[in-house]
Amino acid sequence: MELTGLGIVVFLILLFAKPLSSVLKSIAFRNRAAGKAKMMRAKDRSGRAPKSRRTGKRGRRG
Repeated sequence: MELTGLGIVVFLILLFAKPLSSVLKSIAFRNRAAGKAKMMRAKDRSGRAPKSRRTGKRGRRG
C-alpha cells in the first residue's frame, strides 16, 4: 500500500518537473528584473537633475 502511494508521488513529481521548473525560472527572472529596475531608479535619484521631457505629438501640432 505504501509503495503504491510512493510510486504515485514520484510519478507526479516527474510529470510536473518541467512546468514547475519553467515557473520557477520565470519567477527568478521577474525578481532579477525588479531588482535591476530598483537599482536604476536609485541611480536616477542620486542627485542628478532630471532631464526635461519633450512633449508628445499632440503638443507639436500646429
